[in-house]
Amino acid sequence: MSISSLLSRIGKRKTSLVVASLFLFLCQNPGVAAPSSPYTGLSSPSGPSSFLDSPASYDNTPFTPNTEHAFGTWNGLLPALAKKGIGLGVDYVGESGIILNGGRTDVTGSAGYAHQVAVQVNLNWQKLIGWKGFMTHTAFVNRAGHNLSTDAGDRSVTNVQEIYGGGGNVVVHLVYTYGTQDFMNQRMQLAFGYMPVNIDFSTSPLYCTFMNNSICGNPKTETKGSAGYSNTPNAVYAARLRVWPLHGLYLQSGVYGVNRGIGQPKYTRTGFEFNTNTYTGVYIPFEIGLIPVFGPHALIGHYKMAAAYDSSPYPYYYEDIHGNPLPLTGLPARTGRGKIQVWATMDQMIFRHGRGLYDGLYLMAGYVHNTPHNSPYEHQYYLGLSDRGMIPGRPGDVFGVVVNHVVASSALVATQKLYYQRGKSLPANALSPQSSATVVEGTYNFHVYQGVWIQPDFQYIINPNLEKKVKNLSVFGLRLRVIF
Repeated sequence: MSISSLLSRIGKRKTSLVVASLFLFLCQNPGVAAPSSPYTGLSSPSGPSSFLDSPASYDNTPFTPNTEHAFGTWNGLLPALAKKGIGLGVDYVGESGIILNGGRTDVTGSAGYAHQVAVQVNLNWQKLIGWKGFMTHTAFVNRAGHNLSTDAGDRSVTNVQEIYGGGGNVVVHLVYTYGTQDFMNQRMQLAFGYMPVNIDFSTSPLYCTFMNNSICGNPKTETKGSAGYSNTPNAVYAARLRVWPLHGLYLQSGVYGVNRGIGQPKYTRTGFEFNTNTYTGVYIPFEIGLIPVFGPHALIGHYKMAAAYDSSPYPYYYEDIHGNPLPLTGLPARTGRGKIQVWATMDQMIFRHGRGLYDGLYLMAGYVHNTPHNSPYEHQYYLGLSDRGMIPGRPGDVFGVVVNHVVASSALVATQKLYYQRGKSLPANALSPQSSATVVEGTYNFHVYQGVWIQPDFQYIINPNLEKKVKNLSVFGLRLRVIF
């Protein structure tokens, strides 16, 4: 069917269907992209500690080069294990930063260091015992260090070191352990076990081009907007189903436990706490993704739209048990079940250069919304560019620039204003009513040796902790990554 006949049959009122049909047409047209273009698979788990082409990740992953190792093949051990169905990876990420200016107090010159050492073990059970389509994935991390953002009085989602936190200062923290079973010639996959939401939903390898925590792993207003949106390195009991009804189109949904103890050392410090004493409900996301490829240069894109429901009870920020302003009555806060999140994200290669399959300039953008009456953040927007192989002769380098804008919940701000007028302490670690914060970040990741990257980074945070009375923050950072 031609595009013109399709338009005439659908009509003007169904423009969204026309756009979707156009994407699918481009995805299915064999003349649009080279046969080797890897656009049938989902983005792999994001984050600088993910071995993006290991058995843990999906096949056909855009944006990422083949995994390298600073020590080669470990004298042949890694390929020998892989042939038997055992994938093993070890890597290190260190992030240092120094405050050049800004913050609640004069903290110019304050410096911080945080690191992560990660180990992943992935087993292909078809190679091990002949169980077709079944794999298991397990990861551990050691995290330690100092959160530089707290020196500046910022405890929001704009932490300048994304690698900090979540895992606790412990020797070993369990990130996840789960299995995946493929069906229908890999057009359907069921995942089940102990895993976070963000390895599958609202994720992209492009996010951790950047050192700020606003989007690395996933847009962080999703995580701090809902306890149900668990993210690495903390997992919950869960199951997820993904289906590819058409080439370049996937649908996925899942059921995840809501663990209100996540992030509290008393409950989840090591990740090995498997009881459900702090579970309060379920988190159910549903995501639709399109992966078109445009033109003779195979310009790949990812377009995602999703909604999620958290069934847990949450206290309201503004209303007391009778629906009156909480700061005025002093009564207990109203509590209600249910929280909704929606997000729409995209990335699109807009220019290809170099000989590498992933070399090119990508445009990325996204939006997240949280239910305002019981979420600390109502909106998040981001817009950025990421370029792999920008400089001729340096295909492993990555340049990035991104702007993130985070808006506080209108209900939370209304409550803070009433408390502030009465000289009382404010929620959300604020000294004055919050509004919004903007992070402008520029970074360049140098590929200095096989399996070794050094990345200088600059961040400018407007309204740290979403407070206009806090002096804007300038931070110079440095990330080092080594895959052993």
